[in-house]
Amino acid sequence: RINWREAYGGQLYKANATLTSVSEGIADIGWVFHNLEGAKMPLNQVAVYAPGVFSDPKVVCEVFNELMETVPALKAEWEKNNVIYLGGSCADTYMMWTKFPLRTVEDLKGKKISAPGVLAAWMRGTGATAVDGSLTSYYTDIQTGVSEGTVSIATGIFPQRVYEVAPYVTDVNLGSTYFGAMAVNKDTFNKLPPEAQKILRDLGREYSQKVAEMVNSRHEAAMKQMVDLGAKQNPPVTVVKWSEAERLKWFNAMPNIAQEWVKTNEAKGLPAGTVLKAYMDAARKRGAKPARAWDQP
Repeated sequence: RINWREAYGGQLYKANATLTSVSEGIADIGWVFHNLEGAKMPLNQVAVYAPGVFSDPKVVCEVFNELMETVPALKAEWEKNNVIYLGGSCADTYMMWTKFPLRTVEDLKGKKISAPGVLAAWMRGTGATAVDGSLTSYYTDIQTGVSEGTVSIATGIFPQRVYEVAPYVTDVNLGSTYFGAMAVNKDTFNKLPPEAQKILRDLGREYSQKVAEMVNSRHEAAMKQMVDLGAKQNPPVTVVKWSEAERLKWFNAMPNIAQEWVKTNEAKGLPAGTVLKAYMDAARKRGAKPARAWDQP
């Protein structure tokens, strides 16, 4: 029997402290936002540096749950930080919300786009300038002219009502990414009997798939509600889906950010090339058609 004591919404720690908090036992089990931990978990950032591989978060989660078992270096990054990976979580596909119609890649030239962290690299080659920020700042940033739009996810944009100030919604389908995971403190895990350890691992994988299903459902609901709620504003919310040819123009305009990531990490002795190849191979095995062959220099 386990007596759970639950905490949510930053009651125990903030988003930038999820790894250390589970690692130090502030929480025995918790969700870790590993995309904020590039220095401690560089190899687990692979999906962000190789965008446009998958659009379905359910498949992305499935792939990373598999890679944790087949690529020792990925799993080792978690355990080195005194946590055990239980199940990944993935975002819905990245899209654009702008103050201006975005019909082609060329329309981004000279624009200021909110794209924090690694997402700034996605702007390279488009002529746009990346502006740092977060979901909680996008509304004000766009409203005040700090930026003219953002690259983000519908499930994050809708609660922040960013569509009110950036009503031109463009489905550019930059892809779903793996950005966090449920994890358990390693010391706590090792104290559990084997049958309890197995239950946690099994439930971690089930959690991963249930979250992905929920993300897909919420993405569709968020898109519909944005259009419905924004119908009477001026200008109204409009959604445009790019052709595959226009989408690929964006990816081909980028430098090969994945190979840059590989080079940087292999210079530190990390097997980034192996991790990238495993990710791309897993995609191709599932019949995916990556927007770009990131594993090829």
